[in-house]
Amino acid sequence: MQSSYRACLTLMAALLLAACAPVETTAPPSLHTQPQSPTSVAPTQPAVASPAWTAQLSNAVNSAPFISGSLVIAATADGVIHAVHADSGKLAWDFSPETKAWDASVNGDETRVCTGMEGGLVTCLDALTGQPIWTANLGLEVQSRLAVTSDRVFAPTTLAGSGLTNDYAGQASLFALNAATGEIVWEAVTDNYILRRPVVNGETVITGGAYQVEGQPAGTVASRIYAFNIADGSLQWKHESNDGLVRWAESDGDVVAYSAASETIYALDFADGKLLWQSAAGYWMQFPLMQDRRIFFGSGDENFQAYDSSTGQQIWKHVINMSSLNQVGRPLIRGDAVWFNSVTGEIYALELSNGEQTQYLFTGKTSRVGGALFNNFYILGDPDGKLYAFAVQ
Repeated sequence: MQSSYRACLTLMAALLLAACAPVETTAPPSLHTQPQSPTSVAPTQPAVASPAWTAQLSNAVNSAPFISGSLVIAATADGVIHAVHADSGKLAWDFSPETKAWDASVNGDETRVCTGMEGGLVTCLDALTGQPIWTANLGLEVQSRLAVTSDRVFAPTTLAGSGLTNDYAGQASLFALNAATGEIVWEAVTDNYILRRPVVNGETVITGGAYQVEGQPAGTVASRIYAFNIADGSLQWKHESNDGLVRWAESDGDVVAYSAASETIYALDFADGKLLWQSAAGYWMQFPLMQDRRIFFGSGDENFQAYDSSTGQQIWKHVINMSSLNQVGRPLIRGDAVWFNSVTGEIYALELSNGEQTQYLFTGKTSRVGGALFNNFYILGDPDGKLYAFAVQ
């Protein structure tokens, strides 16, 4: 069964790469040679963990839950947002609008939970009660994760995606909304048909996606990354590459990193968008975390790695249990450890400095995405619509 599941994942990855293939499919040569880095041994047998609590939600959990105050927020595939008490698993509230919420778009902070909804809408809810605070009509669908700060909500839009008639020649906008009122502060119109998961670094917001290559068949796309000024939406720089659909972009310090269909990590200078380094670090890399001049990420070749974000040199590599197939979702950092879970729900904690394993738990649950940390609980969701909390140290 496990080998069949692994083959299925590999086939899915291959199909996605083919669909988003760039004009030039050969990845550019690396700008540096990787040194030998510390590599941990394969994990020992994990400790078997039973959930401290379980909460039944309305549908599959396909987006990572997150913590807002003492609540864990989980969006489900049927367009419902659930808030569960993180210490007990008891339902605090749910938001089930007539217009479907796009589960991959949901994000929030200590005071609000925001989501894109069908019909080009963005709604922000009171995090404690789940009551709508405001709704903005952008006229374009928001299907990727919003970026939420204390005074702004940044909404990336798309003209291709689930339930949409794909318009590869369309122009997607990044909107900056007033977090208190939903008023549009500015709109930056791009030449991309899709924008993905904006990230904020100081006074700059970074986003990227794909654009239709001129003169090529519909759906032949390349990558473009943008940096906009937070105050007025003015373009600071843009970077282009023939890499297909951008999967993720992150930024920390003076570096912007992203990856697209070619499975190459590109690092750009935060000031001007110029290429610093590139590395074929693995495949099927999902939503890394950047912090303190390092990039932490897992890949489908059963490795979890830490890179120096300034140089692209591998700092360490940890071998994930071969049964885990892949680390999916954004890692979490708490104290001196980086936490993540595998597709099969195994939970890992590794030392930030050297990648040595400090915790390894087997949950027996399937999880397509990453989890959330609350006190001594690691919380993850599954395709059956359940949330589980597992005790960790």
